[in-house]
Amino acid sequence: MGAQVRADPAPRPVDVTGGAGGFEAHTEELDVLARRFGGVAGDCLGSSMTLHGYLVDGAVTASAPFDPVGWAQFEAELVGALDGLHGLSWVGLRCGALDGELRAAAAAYRAVDHLGRALHDEVLGLVRVPRALVAAGRELARTHDPLAAAQAGIAADPGVVDHVVDQLGLPALIAGASAVLPDGHGVARPLGTDAVGPAGRPPRRLTDVVGDLAQRNDDTHDGAIDVRIITLPGGGRRVIVDITGTKSWSPGPTSDITSLTTNGRALVGRSTAYEQGVLSAMHRAGVRPDDDVMLVGHSEGGMVAVTTARDAVRTGRFHVTHVITAGSPIGRTAGELPRSVKVLALENARDVVPHLDGTANPDRPNVTTVTSARGDGTVEGDHSLDTAYHRVALDAQASGNASVRDFLVGADDYFRGTHVTTHVYQVVRHY
Repeated sequence: MGAQVRADPAPRPVDVTGGAGGFEAHTEELDVLARRFGGVAGDCLGSSMTLHGYLVDGAVTASAPFDPVGWAQFEAELVGALDGLHGLSWVGLRCGALDGELRAAAAAYRAVDHLGRALHDEVLGLVRVPRALVAAGRELARTHDPLAAAQAGIAADPGVVDHVVDQLGLPALIAGASAVLPDGHGVARPLGTDAVGPAGRPPRRLTDVVGDLAQRNDDTHDGAIDVRIITLPGGGRRVIVDITGTKSWSPGPTSDITSLTTNGRALVGRSTAYEQGVLSAMHRAGVRPDDDVMLVGHSEGGMVAVTTARDAVRTGRFHVTHVITAGSPIGRTAGELPRSVKVLALENARDVVPHLDGTANPDRPNVTTVTSARGDGTVEGDHSLDTAYHRVALDAQASGNASVRDFLVGADDYFRGTHVTTHVYQVVRHY
């Protein structure tokens, strides 16, 4: 059970990408600067065209017979000011050129970043495939069980799935299917409050957050979530919302909100009925638009947490500041989040699920991905909150990495509560 998880006394080193200590080309700033130069270019060239009209203005031309020297001097000086070196026309053309150069540079940075991520997946995929095949072959020879062989191949290196997913074009197929599958709308049914175990204690550290998510994940209700209202010293509030993962593998219409329909839509960034239910539960629990909110999700729940944060902030409905995901494929969606939303993505190096979107998480200042090797070597165990992700959270918590520390320091208020009220809901789908 989630409440019975015990922390591993020996944290392990982690691999970290993104976050405050990561690297990123700020192409948005280049685009803004380019537009400014473009605006200056337009102003300068427009003014230059207007001023050129004075060269042939009737009043000016009529004065030539009376003062030919003065007229000639005026014409020469105006032409020089407009069309000479560093003249107004020159400045306009130069600013226009800088506009184009900056736009081209921003596009090149984006293209290189996209190509680098694609090549990263392709190259690593080619390296990983033989290793996975060898592990699968050995298990098949030993057990003569194809399922056991497949599991051994995946456990040997789950990253091979990135390559397979891309080669099969699965994201495009999923995007097409998710557009036509009926999703209905989500409804939040209140199940009361929970004061048992982690649900009854304000969290003090990252492992406490994952522990409460594990407890909610063990709920017998499919689509169980909770909204935790945390009271701070002095009377302030923070809110943590726990969003559980897949319980139903049905691809067809079902009231179970955690079904494959939600998975497919959330994987490619579409809003879902599950998201609607989460937002409804937050409203019913009394979350205010100015409350700072952290969304926490496992697997499918992490994907839904990302799209919910994106839509809640864009609409101004709720003020989501932080998102924590555990074992969630969010490489295609995390980049859509506003930069004000900080993400900590926990990934088990042995877990296949974070690779199901076929792409790595973006390296952005607001997206920190922490990876360590945990679990028990089975597909289920390597994805479990109890056997894998509680310990990945322990490893992240103990890490001195700058990006991880920056996230945890920024989220410190969520760990300073004096009291917590945990409202539990079941999100169901209606058609």
